[in-house]
Amino acid sequence: MKARVEASVPVTRRFLTTRPVRTAAGAAGIGLALMLMLLLAGLWVGVQDRVTTYDDHLGADLVVVPAGTRNLFADPGALPAPAVDAIAQAPGVTRAAPLRTMYQILELPHGKAAVAAVAYEPGSGLGGPWAFTDGRAPEAPDEVAIDALWAEQHDFAIGDRLPILGHPMRVVGLTDDTALFMTPLLFTTTAGMDQMLRATGTTGAVLVTTANPEAVAAQLRDEGYTVRTPAELREASLRLATDIYGSPVRLMVGVAFAAGTLIVALVAYTRVTEQQRDLGVLKALGATPGRLRRIAVTETVALTVLGTLAAIVLLIITRELLTWWRPAFPVLLTPGTIAQTAAVAVTMALLAAWLPARRLNRLDAASAFRSGR
Repeated sequence: MKARVEASVPVTRRFLTTRPVRTAAGAAGIGLALMLMLLLAGLWVGVQDRVTTYDDHLGADLVVVPAGTRNLFADPGALPAPAVDAIAQAPGVTRAAPLRTMYQILELPHGKAAVAAVAYEPGSGLGGPWAFTDGRAPEAPDEVAIDALWAEQHDFAIGDRLPILGHPMRVVGLTDDTALFMTPLLFTTTAGMDQMLRATGTTGAVLVTTANPEAVAAQLRDEGYTVRTPAELREASLRLATDIYGSPVRLMVGVAFAAGTLIVALVAYTRVTEQQRDLGVLKALGATPGRLRRIAVTETVALTVLGTLAAIVLLIITRELLTWWRPAFPVLLTPGTIAQTAAVAVTMALLAAWLPARRLNRLDAASAFRSGR
């Protein structure tokens, strides 16, 4: 039995090496299918990661928002400006700072551009930009910091004037990794935004830090405030993104998985079917059905491994090209995505190898030789 198992290894290797072009083509087909599955699955993960970028960097333990607000950008509302001082004086609150967020369409010399504007309180350490490639955070009412990639795309640099709501704001900082999905973040001061909106008596939200978030949240709610945690805002952003992008993106992911698994199955099935004559000869020479199935399955697993290596190379190249060409479309891979893709590919490949191998149970030597004429 041991000799029989060991003898099957050279046979499988011979099947793979005697036709190197077909082996390479089969591995490339499987690799392309796996790369497509991983790319689109990674795109959906990247979308979900991007839409929560600002929620993940608030720096606050609690956020007091207008009633009914679930998302900072999609549900802009107003609170009376005195609420900031009232919340700051509440027991257990260590810091409280105003915040205003909204989507805006900027009128640029070469056209219009959508941004997610953030007005925060300088020096509070809450709600402002968290990373820079150049420059600094805004401090004066006429200053603004913009996402570095967006600045490069629209040819803005430190010192340039960016028109916001008809006001020429001076660019003082280029921020790093500060963009929602297809929408860059733009940072300015609350004083500057209040002046542009002529809304000096209101604020959009209040960021709160505290050592006891649960107790402070309960106390503020008892006082009539609507309180959200950053985790709740993050979940709301994910739900909103799912409502907007979820259906088309998940449809593309599903189509990619279906097409990819069919390609893997077709490559494996075709490969084994083409070798039925050789496998039939082995059966005529005394090979058992179990050994024939092991040969077919081992060859398919080897092709899948080669295809996986090809998929990794193709994915790296595609991600780099996509990052260069369309940086607003991030592709992130998680262990769960990789495991799901691998499980689907292996299952379909093994099934595709097993089916033609089972047909050999009913194949006699004479028909095997006739099939080669």
